[in-house]
Amino acid sequence: MDKTSAYLRDLFPFSERVIEQAFLALSDDIGKGDITTLALSLDGERVEEATIVAREQGILCGTFEAKTILEAGGLETQWHKDEGDAFEAGETLATVRGKIADLLGRERTVLNYLQILSGIATLCGFFSKRFPGKVASLRKTHPGIAFSEKRAIAVGGVFTHRLCLDDGFLIKDNHLALVARELFGESKISENQKLRAVEESLRRARKYRTEHHLERAFIEVEVESMAQALIAANMFLVEKVPDMVLLDNMEPNIVRKCVQAIRKVAGPKLLIDSSGGITSDNLKLYLDTGVDVASMSFLTLGARPLDIGMKIVGYK
Repeated sequence: MDKTSAYLRDLFPFSERVIEQAFLALSDDIGKGDITTLALSLDGERVEEATIVAREQGILCGTFEAKTILEAGGLETQWHKDEGDAFEAGETLATVRGKIADLLGRERTVLNYLQILSGIATLCGFFSKRFPGKVASLRKTHPGIAFSEKRAIAVGGVFTHRLCLDDGFLIKDNHLALVARELFGESKISENQKLRAVEESLRRARKYRTEHHLERAFIEVEVESMAQALIAANMFLVEKVPDMVLLDNMEPNIVRKCVQAIRKVAGPKLLIDSSGGITSDNLKLYLDTGVDVASMSFLTLGARPLDIGMKIVGYK
């Protein structure tokens, strides 16, 4: 399986889910009504114009959600930047016109999406320029906006990796524990039993993928030792699974040794991923080990929302 097929997923099928979540977010924010605007405005039907302005530079993301929320409120929106465009501090990203009550009622939810997703896209853009085709996200996202955050990752030029549990087989330590318990039934799992569990788990995943016609779904196994990495490499050589090996929570020097050992057995076609404790400070150390990709939760959980605001035209 090539790297793009394994790590860059199609987000279009999840568009309706993103829209549902956007309306849920709006409903959560509005509650039973915007009592401040209701109290202060003598004419909620009055039409006003506002601008959405960047207060710092970045890469724009979140326009899909923002358009959905604004247009559903009958607001006319002209976007001066497209999703994925770079912008500078002080630039106007969009102009919005409509009833003041609808404008103010939707302002915060729109800005939340633009700030959070642009922050992720901007951070990913930084890494994709420095390490093109080498960085991926994880499934560690904020509940409720997972698919929006994955789109922001793609907009920033970083691999999305697995989107959800039905998007690929990722055999983790707890899955290996499950299989080891079924095989051996002992309270403490030995290292040799873990190796057997790796083999058996890969066979079961391959069988399930074939029987359920899930050829597009990759099979990846998380390993925590050289011995487990070599078992996975030998399985690839003999039985063509896994598609990827994930070297989890290893120091860079151990990752390097595992990469060399895997390559010696399986060659370059078996993709090698590394994750666990990878940050902006040590990312290059991990990539220098020879892994195909380094996966980071920092891309979503560590991204800082950008400063983007909305102002009524004419009020400084």
